[in-house]
Amino acid sequence: MFENIKGNEENKRILSKIIKEKKVGHSYMFVGQTGIGKMLFAKEFAKAILCLQEEKCNNCKSCLEFDNNNNPDITIIEKEEDSSVIKIDQIRQMTSKILEKPIISNKKVYIINDSELMTKEAQNSLLKTLEEPPEYATIILITSREDLFLNTIKSRCTKIIFNKLSNEDLQEILNKKYNYQNISKNMFLLFDGSVERALNLKDKEIEFEELNNIINNLENCNIVEILNLKEKMFKQKEEARGTLDYINLLFFNLAKKDVRYINCMKAVEKSKDKLTKNNNYDMTIDNFLLTIWEELNG
Repeated sequence: MFENIKGNEENKRILSKIIKEKKVGHSYMFVGQTGIGKMLFAKEFAKAILCLQEEKCNNCKSCLEFDNNNNPDITIIEKEEDSSVIKIDQIRQMTSKILEKPIISNKKVYIINDSELMTKEAQNSLLKTLEEPPEYATIILITSREDLFLNTIKSRCTKIIFNKLSNEDLQEILNKKYNYQNISKNMFLLFDGSVERALNLKDKEIEFEELNNIINNLENCNIVEILNLKEKMFKQKEEARGTLDYINLLFFNLAKKDVRYINCMKAVEKSKDKLTKNNNYDMTIDNFLLTIWEELNG
């Protein structure tokens, strides 16, 4: 099991043992940052649960239908394309269907992806099923934000924590699966062990290299020059937080030799917080640039 998935070796052992000892529970919460393989693990775990033989034979009717995306005993629930949340109607439909007996397997599995997006009403609806699940049903909640769940939901789930991918595993995945090569050390810091983050930033390496050069030469700029760098540093308003994340990585490296950059890092976090709270964008970025100039020329 899980032989084709990189990382989280301890979780492979835990989940394999559950299957081998036939001690599958009714509800699990897979917790960890986005893009590290939680859904891959959930699908492989589900396939093994539904297998009609031992563990994951890959040959029984259940496994074959699973591989063809035709197994009726596995259901994956995600937010709808036109919505930012998982709605109560989706959960109500699930809790109604879960009462129907399995068709191929002896079990049924429901995976709720990005399950922190469930509204409070949807969570309360799910809670009723978690309290009294059918004996043949297993529910897997995949989340990067455990803090957004009702405590009553969390208390009824077996929590399995997933770690971010190592740079070695991440590089192998990006090279083999996505032909993404020649990645700089700073970019790996920004990826933070997540395939999703890496792919989202795949086309920005040249842009970040330019930003790297700007940050390393900030001390040579006067205040007017720094303010004029705004358009070069922040090319797209929608991606300002990601740009600030990268700037903070650069400041962190510079702070190892110059303590002035510690306060520059604080300025980054303050600016990110303001943007999260929808403060005026131009004013926030201008204040940020002024602050770092003052810190470096205090």
